[in-house]
Amino acid sequence: MQLPSASLVILFLVLIIVSIILFWGEQSCSKISSIFSGNCHLSLSESDDFICEPDNVWNERKNVYRAQDKENMMKRQSNIFFLTNWEPNFHCSHARRVGRMGDGGKWVCDPYRLKSRLDCLVYSVGSNGDFSFEVDMKKTMPHCEIHTFDQNRYVCPKDICIFHQITFGNGTHPPGSKSWTTIIQELNHVQRKINVLKIDIEGGEYFFFPLLMQASANSLPQQILVELHPIDPNMIHGFFELLRERHYVIFNKEPNLIAGHRFFEYAFLKLNPLFFKSLPASSGTK
Repeated sequence: MQLPSASLVILFLVLIIVSIILFWGEQSCSKISSIFSGNCHLSLSESDDFICEPDNVWNERKNVYRAQDKENMMKRQSNIFFLTNWEPNFHCSHARRVGRMGDGGKWVCDPYRLKSRLDCLVYSVGSNGDFSFEVDMKKTMPHCEIHTFDQNRYVCPKDICIFHQITFGNGTHPPGSKSWTTIIQELNHVQRKINVLKIDIEGGEYFFFPLLMQASANSLPQQILVELHPIDPNMIHGFFELLRERHYVIFNKEPNLIAGHRFFEYAFLKLNPLFFKSLPASSGTK
């Protein structure tokens, strides 16, 4: 029996709609699959398995880095050094402030990414008895192992961190100090990645970091969260150039108005040298 022409038209339209829906569904599944299975090999390899995002997004990060790195290397003079020098050249999509509001809190790059790091390791140097960062970090990442260091004796809150009364140095200066390499060997952390180093040592950073950066690349922390204190501008430039040479990017900067307008908090993320090698030579990055 032949169907009426109107019924044929309706049936034909239904078939077209179903075909469109099926085609769109296949395309959507393909796109979703490419996001989850797909192409973040470049970002993973160039961030030491920390960031996974599509190549086009990652390459845009390189453009941002290249432009700001050029500005950072201008080394402008100013009565307030940090007002015109060393701005962030990298951005973490889900950075989170860990610790109390005001002095003591630090910005951490995408801490949720540490959830998959079952051996997550955090160092906090120079606590001065303030464990607010450690408490909040433990709340945010309960599985992370946190070690706190200070030259004076304090007691970590229960089940939060492990305290070590240690002075960082080169083993002879200051007297009784221990080097970075010695400490990670004594703690049996040589084969582990230190995911976060939070440090506030009241101006001692300009002595500490040249010693730290002499250690092997594998023993360097993935993130560095540090308060920088006012000193001779050439020494501050030297500090940033040193971290730049060891493949750290700046992902956060904020003034510590409690300490004074010349004190700034900085946060750094260590990337693989491949990130910088793929930049145009004009950026001047090693």
